[in-house]
Amino acid sequence: MATITAQQVQKLRETSGAGMMDCKNALVEANGDLDKAIRLLREKGKASAAKKAGRTTSQGLVSAWISPDGSKAGVVEINCETDFVARTKDFLDFAKNLAKLAGEKSIASAQAMLSEKLGAETVEQNLKGVIGKLGENILVRKAAALAGNGKPAVIENYVHAPLEQAPSCGSLAVILKVTSEKRSEEVRQLARELCMQVAAANPRWISKEDVPADIIEKEKAIYKEQCRQSGKPEQAWGKITEGKLNDFFRQFCLLEQSHIRDSSGKTPVSSIVKLAAEKAGSPLTVSGFVRLKMGEE
Repeated sequence: MATITAQQVQKLRETSGAGMMDCKNALVEANGDLDKAIRLLREKGKASAAKKAGRTTSQGLVSAWISPDGSKAGVVEINCETDFVARTKDFLDFAKNLAKLAGEKSIASAQAMLSEKLGAETVEQNLKGVIGKLGENILVRKAAALAGNGKPAVIENYVHAPLEQAPSCGSLAVILKVTSEKRSEEVRQLARELCMQVAAANPRWISKEDVPADIIEKEKAIYKEQCRQSGKPEQAWGKITEGKLNDFFRQFCLLEQSHIRDSSGKTPVSSIVKLAAEKAGSPLTVSGFVRLKMGEE
């Protein structure tokens, strides 16, 4: 049996939101396997899917860039040791340049970013120079991009809590693409609205059809185990599981979520997209989004 440390218990607690003893017992039962322990906690109703994402303690920021014609966008997360350094001009300029580079070159990861040229040197060489100048360890943690890829599209971005000295930098950024034959103001407005939806509601997929089959099966297994442990009659498990799965889709799929501007919670985002398509006189498809929040796994 694996030895369970206080650090493991604390990490599971931060990840799951469950109590200390529940976390310790789950880790013991899972023989130290964190993912298995999370699943056990969820089966017992001690943790929710929304709590699975862990968080780091690094300082830094997120920076977003969008091309003038709205055909491509990039977003990056840059970490450092102190908030003071994260607000310096050198750090901000570096972050903005990397976001632009990600968008222009369609860079999909921080690792791929390091070998790209930024001026006369690679990003990795530039990074070493910034580290030397600012005197702190600095990490390019995430990078992503969206582009039209030859299809008519509108790409918008949103930066939450933008810095006064650098409005494209903040604690959270979203870039989102809407594919449409027309690049009208109605389509741009929809893309901007959906950026704020993604920022506030944190979906993981665009539609329920995008959810991987293995994740759906794991969710079903968890719901059935919850039914079993709660003593529900087995003939009711199917209906209960279906209802819980629909709740899962409404929480994590953009088009299934309730629109953030509807206080009643009865208007799904899919209805907003449909209405925008009618106003634009053209079919619309939400074809991609990236949401980066500082310090989030």
